Amino acid sequence: MLDDWFRTIELGISLEEFNSLPRHAAYKYEYLGGSAWLTPDPRYGRALLDLASIAPPAAPQDGSASGSLANFTRRPFSDADWGRLAGLMAAAFEQVPPFCALDSQTAVAAARDCLRHTREGGDGPLILPACFVAEGPHAWDNPAGAILVTLVPPGDLTEWHSLRWQQPPPPDAIERRLGQPHLTWIFSSPRIAGHGLGTELLRLAAANLRSLGFTELASTFLIGNVRSMTWHWRNGFRLVQHPASLRKHP
Repeated sequence: MLDDWFRTIELGISLEEFNSLPRHAAYKYEYLGGSAWLTPDPRYGRALLDLASIAPPAAPQDGSASGSLANFTRRPFSDADWGRLAGLMAAAFEQVPPFCALDSQTAVAAARDCLRHTREGGDGPLILPACFVAEGPHAWDNPAGAILVTLVPPGDLTEWHSLRWQQPPPPDAIERRLGQPHLTWIFSSPRIAGHGLGTELLRLAAANLRSLGFTELASTFLIGNVRSMTWHWRNGFRLVQHPASLRKHP
């Protein structure tokens, strides 16, 4: 669904300027007819987290949620939150393709579309106990962050279609652990980004996933989104071999 919002970008610049452009892995760069053409070519990495390796969430009363996060609360996700997250998502990803190539109104529309896809089960059934929202002390901090975890089919993450259900999963798929949890969305307000809110949301989700009997959490990230890549690395995710890897298909 996110791929639908990538746009081809044309820049009327000289060849010299084209050669000096910074490159992003989500685009193919060509110079044709006196213009630079940036054609969408998004690729995604896959990662897997051992849930037992994640520390438990900080207790509000133990003083560990100090500094910038001291006044931020975390609560379970509710159905009413769907309509409140689009603006936050667009702001969180405003420097990341495809959102960075969209005007502010279109970026919110893109975020709303992605959330609708998740809400309607396009990313697999929502594992509600593993979904949380963070709120701050001020109106502009509400919401301040969110994590949404869905259930993808069981199987080998190195296969192309391993993240998509080929048939609708049964209603009790989560209770029967018929698939594997997937970190479909996690984002926070740019004002608080980098202070550990995402990690705290991950810890909450991990604790509840363990209580449901799951042992691992899958995730995907856009190649070239350095902040997301390093966040996954810092929190213990290990890279999974890409389906197109030459090591897999020598």
